This record gives sequence, C-alpha cells and structure tokens, in this order.
Amino acid sequence: MANWNFAEAVHQLGEGDCADRPALIHNGKSVTYRELRRRAVGIGSYLQAQGLSPGAHVGHYMRNSNAYMESFVGAGLAGLSHVNVNYRYQDDELLDLCNGLDLQVLIYDEDFTERVERVRSRLKKTVCFICVGGSGKDARISALYDYSCSDFQPATSSDDLIVIATGGTTGLPKGVQWRHEDIWRKQNVSTGVGMISLGLAEHPVQLEEHVANVARLPQSAPFLCLSPLMHGAGLMMAIMLVAQGVPVATIAGERFDAAAAVQAIKDLGVGSVVLVGDAFTMPLLEVLDVRPEEGLIDSLKMLVSSGASLSNACRQGLYRHQPDLIIFDSLGSTETSGYAVCTPEAGVFAPQRTTRVFDDELQEVEPGSGVVGIAYSGGNMPRGYYNAPQETANTFVTINGERYVRTGDRCTVRADGMLELLGRDSTVVNTGGEKVYTVEVERVLLEHPDIDDVVVVGLPHSRFGKQVTAVVQRTDRDDASLDIRSIQAFAAHKLADYKIPRLIFAAQSLNRAPNGKPDYPFVMDYAQRCLDSMG
Repeated sequence: MANWNFAEAVHQLGEGDCADRPALIHNGKSVTYRELRRRAVGIGSYLQAQGLSPGAHVGHYMRNSNAYMESFVGAGLAGLSHVNVNYRYQDDELLDLCNGLDLQVLIYDEDFTERVERVRSRLKKTVCFICVGGSGKDARISALYDYSCSDFQPATSSDDLIVIATGGTTGLPKGVQWRHEDIWRKQNVSTGVGMISLGLAEHPVQLEEHVANVARLPQSAPFLCLSPLMHGAGLMMAIMLVAQGVPVATIAGERFDAAAAVQAIKDLGVGSVVLVGDAFTMPLLEVLDVRPEEGLIDSLKMLVSSGASLSNACRQGLYRHQPDLIIFDSLGSTETSGYAVCTPEAGVFAPQRTTRVFDDELQEVEPGSGVVGIAYSGGNMPRGYYNAPQETANTFVTINGERYVRTGDRCTVRADGMLELLGRDSTVVNTGGEKVYTVEVERVLLEHPDIDDVVVVGLPHSRFGKQVTAVVQRTDRDDASLDIRSIQAFAAHKLADYKIPRLIFAAQSLNRAPNGKPDYPFVMDYAQRCLDSMG
C-alpha cells in the first residue's frame, strides 16, 4: 500500500538525490532537505518520547517561519496530527481552540509566551509545550534538532490526519480532519495545481515513484507563501510543494509587507506565490506601479489566490507587470480545498469536475434552467469535523450514493456550465481572507453596557472584499453619543483584530422578526445608507 504522507515524502527527499537541494527559505536563511529531515527527526523523536496518544493533536501557534514547516514535518513523522492556531487569537479564543480540539502539544512563537502563560493552567489536555526561540521553562525547538533519535522510526501513514481549524456558526473552532492522501489527491487530481511543477499528467502509483520523479527534474524555482501558514490555503500549498521538491519561502513580519514581498520575489527568483485576493494584491501593485522598470516579478510564473477572489482591476494590474503570469483564483473552503475557479467575469466561476449543484430537493440543477441550487463538492474530502457528529452530518452528505461537501453557496448554472454565485447561506464575513462569524462578534458586543442589541454584517470594501460592520440598537439613548472607539477597544480585549467592526452604526430598531431572527436585508440596507451618508 502506498504511503501518501507529506512528512514521509520530505523524509525520503532528505536522504536521496534531492538531499542537498533547498527545502525552506525564511528571510534569506535556507534549509536543505537533508537538514530539514534531520531537524524533523529530532522534533519527531522528542514528541514520540512524551507518551502522547496516537494521532495526538499538535497545535502550531506560530507566524510564518522555517520552524513552522519543521514542526509540521516532525509531528507528521511521529504519527501526530498538525492543528493550526490563529496567531491573532486573544486569550479566550486560544483557550477555546486548545480545549475544543484537545491539543496535547502546543508549539508557540516566543512572542506569544505571555498569552500562553495566562491560559496554561486552564488547558485541559495540553501536556507538552515547545517554544520557538526564547529561554523559558519550555523546550526550545532549536534544542530538539539534535534530540537523541538513534532508535527513531517514522510512524507515517496515508491515513494520518491534518486538522485545520475553522470557525463554526457560533464562532467556536471546528477541526476539519483531512487525511494526508486525500489532500494529495485533491490537489493533484481535482485541481491539478499539485502536479504543475512536476509536469505530470497522472498521479504516481507509489510515493517512491514520486520521489524519483522529483529527483530526475532540475531544481524548481522557490514558492513564496505570502498567505499565513496557519490558514488552510497557505498550509496546503506549502506542504504540497515542499513534498514535490519545491523550496518553500516565507518572510518575517507581523503584518503583510508588500515591498518585502516583491523584493523577495526578485531576489529569490520566485516562480509561484499564494496570497489572499485583493487584500494582498492591491498593496503589491502599489509597489510595482512605482518601480515598473525593475522587473520585480519577471520570474513569477503562477499566482494562486485563495480565501478571497481577485478583482478584474487587480488581475489586469498583475498582467501589466507580468503578461505571461498564470493566475489560479480559487473558490473554496477548508472543507472543500477548492471546488471552482474564478473567471474574469464577476461572480462567475468554472466548477471543478467533481462539483455538482443540487436544488433543495437534492435534484441536480440543469444548466441554463435558472433554478437556484447549492454547490456541492465531491471527490477527495475530509473525514468530517473532530468530535462534532451533527455538524459533520449536516456538511458531509451522501447524494445518489456519492459523498459531497455541502458548501452552502447558492448559485445557478449557466447554459455553458459556469456557476453564477448568489451568496452563502451562513452569515460569514470574509474580510481579506479571514472568516469572521458574526454570531461570535455579536456575542462580545452585547456585553458592552451601551449596546442593547446588535446585528453584524459585511459591507463591501475595495481592498478586503468585505468589512465587518455592526448595527447596534440603543434604546432611549441619543445616537450621537455612540462612542465607537470605546466599543472597538472593548471588543479588542476579546476578539482578534480582524473581527473587530470597522464600522459601527446606531439604529432605533433592528427590525427583528417576532421569533427574534434578524432582518438582514433591512440591516444591510440601513448600514449601507449610513456608510453612503459618510461620503
């Protein structure tokens, strides 16, 4: 049986003909496959020695770095499951994720030491802590590179899980459980992105055949991961490409630095990049437009946008600077990876071959019929959500004997087979690729003494796609006295910065239905009129 495991692929690349090729690059510091293998074996050996449960969850509370990928591979070699942790999380959010997804190990950046200390005593199952940098009481990851591992044996399997945390309708994190092999085949077979660098038409039968294919090809140009590795899009691209012999490059910084990004593309000769829609592309174009003669992205062959779509203006701006660029603008989710590709026509998407659209009676929508249905993604997919059988049953459904992911995206199917997206069932605001679940924000805002009721929606934003907007009800109070900065500061103690409403408007009534359900059309219209009045 083939062992389609990303950690195993890197392990084999690190002992063969590719061993001295670069595997990771962070701020100019390169790690070869041989060195990555050595470091990962040390980390994996240490984790195996901790007496953890088989498949135990290992949280990665880290910004982009070589250490992130080293930890991913090390945990994988030990037969443990990677779990991403959003580095923007505040105390309660971190606590909810660690306890909700039963993290037994937490690997964290030195910058987050104080936050980890504040929640440590309330973590229910976390027994092992590893710090990237620092000199505190926890194990330091650099010290684990040389951990005694004479008897270490990788415990890898195609069935090992990668858990990608994503929010739920209450805002509490859910763990989407992907088998290693399902990600391999989803990326390779369904989208084809994973085979581009190898020029293959078919997925190899055995991992050893794959490793041999990598070795016989010339060194690949680096892949630059501008998306956070703690997001599904960035992680899936990074692990797929490093397992194909493509060096994964990242850059340091707490926030996206467009000037540093284009300079890295130029200096490293980057061939491919992943980013998040206009939120990343607009700043990149600002840099490129003032330095057009430098050929900053001449080496770039492919750009993948995932998490938020690219506008036509940004798409054309990229083509101005690199006419031969291939742009792969994906529509998907953590549960689907990707199920459609954006087209230059706004709101129109080309479905993957495993995507179907069913109406509310679960009958397949005929192209050109005008019937509104929901997109369902087939093919390789996650096993379901961790410890959430009801949510799993609601999202992962069987129709006509085939298993699908119910995306919740309402759409019609044109006569030419293209999907016209109408909107998502769930109340999620996608701002710059970050998913904000409105119920969670509303729950925090309702704790503010000046707010009696609130509905959170997303209004259009030129760069981020949507901006989080709160409409608050303040009974018997003057709307002019609304202290927006105070509310935002209050929310900042409990919410990551991207969840805090950029816009807050007051209303005498939110026009709720008798059963308490929000009147979203009314709230959206009211918020838009308030925004328009601001000029």
